[in-house]
Amino acid sequence: MARAKKTTTTAPAAPVRHRPAIRRGAGTLGRVYQLVCSCGQSGREHAARRMAQVDLNAHLLALPPVPAAQQCHNPKQHDRRGWEPCGICEHQTALFDLEVDR
Repeated sequence: MARAKKTTTTAPAAPVRHRPAIRRGAGTLGRVYQLVCSCGQSGREHAARRMAQVDLNAHLLALPPVPAAQQCHNPKQHDRRGWEPCGICEHQTALFDLEVDR
């Protein structure tokens, strides 16, 4: 008797959260600064913190812009950054159909 194929359903992948930071460490030349992000990307080691900040800014600028409908209205309570879409605010309309100034 033939067995039925076992099918598995997978949930949609969670969006990648970007929480970039500059990490200080010790290198061959002394202190080094490096961009590290929760998405897995890391920058080159630099002797100056400003150069690591340039890497961080370039990483954030490379992210796709968040559509206006998905932008968070209350980032502190929802734990969102400006470059991350908000699932809570996504389907809410503005009060009295007024545009929200940010």
